[in-house]
Amino acid sequence: MIRCTISLVLALLLTPVLAGRFTVTAAGNAPTQDTLTVGAVGDTACGPAGLHFHGGQGDARRCQREAASDPLRQAAPPSSAGYWHTSGDRIVDARGRPVRIAAVDWFGMENLFFVPAGLDRRPLDSILTRVRELGFNTIRLPFSNEMVEANPIITQNLRANPSLRGLHALAILDRIVAAAERHGLRVILENARSGAGTYPQGNGLWYTKRYPERSWLQDWVRLAKRYQGKPTVVGVDLRDEPHTGPPGPWTVRAYLHQGSTWGPYRGVDDPASDWRLAAERAGNAVLAINPRLLIFVEGLQLYPDPTQPGGVDAYWWGGMLTPARAYPIQLSVPHRLVYSPHEYGPSKWSMPFYGKGMTYASLASVWDRHWGFLLRSVPSPTPIFIGEFGTCGQATCVDSGVPGSTGLWFRFFLRYLRSHPQIGWAFWALNGTTRLGNPCPNYVLKPDWRTIRLDALLKALRSIERPPAS
Repeated sequence: MIRCTISLVLALLLTPVLAGRFTVTAAGNAPTQDTLTVGAVGDTACGPAGLHFHGGQGDARRCQREAASDPLRQAAPPSSAGYWHTSGDRIVDARGRPVRIAAVDWFGMENLFFVPAGLDRRPLDSILTRVRELGFNTIRLPFSNEMVEANPIITQNLRANPSLRGLHALAILDRIVAAAERHGLRVILENARSGAGTYPQGNGLWYTKRYPERSWLQDWVRLAKRYQGKPTVVGVDLRDEPHTGPPGPWTVRAYLHQGSTWGPYRGVDDPASDWRLAAERAGNAVLAINPRLLIFVEGLQLYPDPTQPGGVDAYWWGGMLTPARAYPIQLSVPHRLVYSPHEYGPSKWSMPFYGKGMTYASLASVWDRHWGFLLRSVPSPTPIFIGEFGTCGQATCVDSGVPGSTGLWFRFFLRYLRSHPQIGWAFWALNGTTRLGNPCPNYVLKPDWRTIRLDALLKALRSIERPPAS
């Protein structure tokens, strides 16, 4: 992970002192009347699609001017009701209509403050209004096992959300889910790590000595029960970026003894490291509580390949899904599995397939080999959701003709996603600031958590929001 769209919806910037349920009246062709629960905040109250709040200090004319001044606002597609499921290589809604997950990662809850970053800068409803305005339909929300088990009372990093101060961490998560529902957004809960912290778990596994596998399973069961019957929580990403821990070099020995594996090696399986088997255990435990959730399973970093240096193929953490060809995930409930690799460009690490000679065809071959083949697997094609991808912070990082550049990689990757509209995705990340309040130069928002950092990025993401045809 690198640590540190969107509709004609007017920014929900709430009133300085008022909180509660506001009646809203339509401006223009918006629906005639609705209500929305909001918290005490410090901005004028503009609501979705030209609506303004009675009891706030906003007025319809100002809200309309604000919408007109933002060229990146557009009408978001309607949010379908009910749970989603899989059908062949795609995700569909409860009525069988194709869905493309166009998500954004919102990090911070996995850290020591136990809440997503930004709640000290903007009201929760304001942040989620912005997410919806920008065309995203889903939030991928990382958390730690420590957050679930300790469930501490939160008093910090909530300056813009005083109504959340003093709540337990899980109660704040409840409020986030409820706010996402109000704004027509879905949530994917993602187990980022065991103990609270910033990066994926250092040992590359789904457990630690302090948080053994039984705790990991119990925490997933607890969350499945907590949000049972709430289709806003549409799925669970079982673990972030299984990989091989240090030190290198990357060899078969490192693969077998320094982190996560997938399936047997030369006929011998190790249950303590086989991520495939662990994912099946966790997925089935979740589905025993709620059989309608999507189960997102990431890949590995290494997998044995005698044609590669060291006898292993090396890829992004969580991105290696080649072993699923021979050893696919088997869940107890059909139509729930989604494979979820991660992808990044040369600004994160100079992989051997990057360089001045890279072409769209050469990179598409890499993506097809590591995970794209799953869309065509026989007898069971399986959907893909790119749980993370991102780029650096300049316009040239979004589109460039310079050979070997990050901008060229990003252009090619979006081209691949446009040609495979059944693939869902989540951009890393929404954040305007880190948990410590430091600016994030590579993400969607600026430190005010409202202003778009790079218009070119949002325009590029717009090109991959369209779902596949029915």
